[in-house]
Amino acid sequence: MPERDVTETRACDVLVVGGGPAGCAAAYWAAHAGHDVLLIEQSTHPRERACGDALTPGAVGELIAMGCDPVAARWHRHEGLRMTAHGRSLEMRWPCDERLPGYGVVVRRPRLDALTAARARAAGAHIWTGTHVTAPLLTDGHLRGCHAVGSGTGGAPSGPLVAHARYVVIADGPRSTFGRALGTARTRTYAQGLAMRAYYPTPRHAEPWIESVFALIDRDGGQLPGYGWVFPVGDGTANVGVGLLSHHDGNEAISLDRLFEQWTRQIPDRWEIDPDGPHTPPVGGRLPMGGSVRPRSGPNWVVAGDAAGSVNPWNGDGIGPALGTGRLAAEVIGRALEADDALELRRYETELAARWQRYHHLGRIATRALGRPGLMRRLTQLAIRSPQMGNLVMRVSTDLLRDDQRGGPERIYRAASAMARLWRDRS
Repeated sequence: MPERDVTETRACDVLVVGGGPAGCAAAYWAAHAGHDVLLIEQSTHPRERACGDALTPGAVGELIAMGCDPVAARWHRHEGLRMTAHGRSLEMRWPCDERLPGYGVVVRRPRLDALTAARARAAGAHIWTGTHVTAPLLTDGHLRGCHAVGSGTGGAPSGPLVAHARYVVIADGPRSTFGRALGTARTRTYAQGLAMRAYYPTPRHAEPWIESVFALIDRDGGQLPGYGWVFPVGDGTANVGVGLLSHHDGNEAISLDRLFEQWTRQIPDRWEIDPDGPHTPPVGGRLPMGGSVRPRSGPNWVVAGDAAGSVNPWNGDGIGPALGTGRLAAEVIGRALEADDALELRRYETELAARWQRYHHLGRIATRALGRPGLMRRLTQLAIRSPQMGNLVMRVSTDLLRDDQRGGPERIYRAASAMARLWRDRS
């Protein structure tokens, strides 16, 4: 008689579905607190992702808190942002205070994911890569874990698997099939980001600035709500990409492939990049932004990172928000475990709102406004001519302002936020 597949079971305190920045951060912080953690990731490392690779000081600070040392890892350090528009450039250094390291890094995603996974494993988390989560494990409508199939590689058993867990962190990316199976959904009236990138050889690969170029033009000559970027990786290449908001007049007529090809022929000459000589083919994707996914928690589960629509609506950054929401997910679940009370998970939505709701709300208003013809051009003209305005735009767009700071940019931001409360989301 043929042998039957035997389903292997594994029990844990915390199950993390997804091994990107959000999942690894959640696994690290939960394991660091002494909880039994199992992280399941479908891919095997190293893995490629459609990512800009540029981490702001906020994201770097999260990594340092996890025990990652970007300097020791020899990731390419950048000192600030160069904004280019209308034939001008403005270089702005990153702010530095007791919470921010004052620099950012550019690192390819395979290296970032490998290091964050290693930190989670070093903290005590069990990690299964090459393992496909097939469905939630439900008993009487209550989430108990997941069904999966292991490949026998990446630390995982081979064959059918069942993971039982008291709490689950859902961090399986923007499509989040696991979250959708539990009823999460994106609010479709909120803008999405559309992005495409490729790596290009350049002799300027060790530049100390990342560059954003606001020069995307539609077929009628109007400036589009998005930007092209050149992020030096320090390995002989630069990450060259283009990002665009889905909410703008005539967006149905925009081909991301065509826009990317058009952008590569507008790259500033100083980078010495041949638009016809990419090192890798371009890859792209959609980015759910601004807290667009709801609900983000249930009786014993929370959603983090791209699966929660946490991408920054101002600039399309997903790494910083992923690390932050992953950490928050672990902290809230840790309190639930320590109190033996699942009602503690209600704090997740509350703390997400306290940290990001106002920022996301203002960002959603901005994305709608920037989709109106002519406004993007006027804003970039103003920002590029004024170092003060450029600095404000840089700090707001990269989420580097805090309520307890008292500078001019903070006052302007607080005033704009107060006005934004009167503007109801169209949802």
